[in-house]
Amino acid sequence: MTDLPLTRLGETLYRAGYTEPRLRQLWGGPTSEALLRNDAAPAIRACSRLLADDATASADRGLAGLALLFHLHRSVEIETIRTVLGESFDTAAEAGLIEITDAEVCAPFALTPYDLPVGVPRGFRPGDENLYLVADHGTLTNPDVLDGEFVLGLGGAGRTLVSITPREPVELAADIGTGCGIQALLLARHSQKVIATDISHRALHLASLSAQINGVDTIDFRHGSLLEPLHERVDLLVSNPPFVITPRSTDTTFEYRDGGMTGDALVRALFARIPTVLAPGGRSVCLGNWETTSGSGGGPETWVSENDTSVFVIEREALDPVAYAETWVRDGGIPRASDSWNTAVTDWLDDFDARAVEEIVFGYVLMVRADNDVPTIDTGTFRTSVRITSAPANNPHGLAEFLTTVIAIRTWLAGAGPEEIAQTTFTRSPDLVEHRHFVPGESEPSSITLEQGIGLGQVFDLDTALAGFVSVADGSLTLRQTAGALAQLLEVDATALEDQLIAQVRALAAAGALLPGSGPEDG
Repeated sequence: MTDLPLTRLGETLYRAGYTEPRLRQLWGGPTSEALLRNDAAPAIRACSRLLADDATASADRGLAGLALLFHLHRSVEIETIRTVLGESFDTAAEAGLIEITDAEVCAPFALTPYDLPVGVPRGFRPGDENLYLVADHGTLTNPDVLDGEFVLGLGGAGRTLVSITPREPVELAADIGTGCGIQALLLARHSQKVIATDISHRALHLASLSAQINGVDTIDFRHGSLLEPLHERVDLLVSNPPFVITPRSTDTTFEYRDGGMTGDALVRALFARIPTVLAPGGRSVCLGNWETTSGSGGGPETWVSENDTSVFVIEREALDPVAYAETWVRDGGIPRASDSWNTAVTDWLDDFDARAVEEIVFGYVLMVRADNDVPTIDTGTFRTSVRITSAPANNPHGLAEFLTTVIAIRTWLAGAGPEEIAQTTFTRSPDLVEHRHFVPGESEPSSITLEQGIGLGQVFDLDTALAGFVSVADGSLTLRQTAGALAQLLEVDATALEDQLIAQVRALAAAGALLPGSGPEDG
């Protein structure tokens, strides 16, 4: 952490209460919810009324002024902002974060607070549970179609990537397509050095301002496309690349979301190359969109050729071409029902028709490179794609920790044969809840389901034998021992039941519902 004039600006903003929790307290929950729906009107109304009321406490007046200026893109009287910023007023002006016109101040960029989620390291200095991000003012306050060089602040995809990024300490990390710099700033919390790349000089400038405001001096900002500026092997790589599939016939290219290639060519090229820049034991976490057609041979799990790298793809959403076009035409700020809207949607649908696209998938692509430089025939790697569209459950330690556990289990499963699984003890995850569904008047359940309380909140169907296995899975018996006892109870063949349970337990373990322990030889 460093101490520069812009760092002191960040400290001033924090002391003034310019944080997400304090703003929520200032204008109330419903207004915060409206902001999440991209509706700034209630917040503008609340802050304007506070400034107009002479009885408003000075601290609230200052906070309302900062929110109007930096978050809501409104001009504010000079004295209001000078009072709250003090010596940092001139610093902000010199950095181009505020502009003075007559008796008012305006902010050419959004400077917004971000309350860090669970799992991100903190405790380095007072106030570091909060982060400040510099970006362009977006559709929250700008009714016009966005400029092609627009630098996006923290959106839904960025928040998702934050939540699934592992936070163990590493030596060298990389943020590919850094944008406003949010991922790089958080990587700096647990990395000795971070390399952040972007093709946009504007994005790199704003990300650098964010780093200075937050007192971070361990990020090396490099200009260039995706992996091109990266010449080192890294321990952790994250990327929220410009993955939006956009027709090349469109007039405007948004650098922050569109990589300028046809279809999903950009993410295909990026994901295929990532293993070549990972150090032994290195990991990567990326987001992306990719197309599926009737003749497609698989998703990102099939694009990687290195046999020492595991690829775990989690498909979170699949949209048909019409829904996808509507989503991203609206994101660009084009008014619905206008001629521009109709033309843009037509361009999108024609583009998808040209490749016979049936759906567009959004998902997470997680990779882990084996922890040695000499690939072997049996590296314990796996290539898997699963579709999980349920909402994330409660993850008190962060979703990333759950995914790290799942990857470790899947790595073990990749090299474990039926005999090893049969000789292994299993413990059910403590978050599981079993539901038994009865037809009125019947004594036996018509169905049994198992629901996860953490991770992605998956629900699994169980038969009687598997339900029995889960109920006694406390790490004291091997699968073979449990299968034998259940076979006697259910009066079925023990060998057949063991074979059935091996397959079923493998699936539940791969989802993190059952945790493998030791075999008899391990004591």
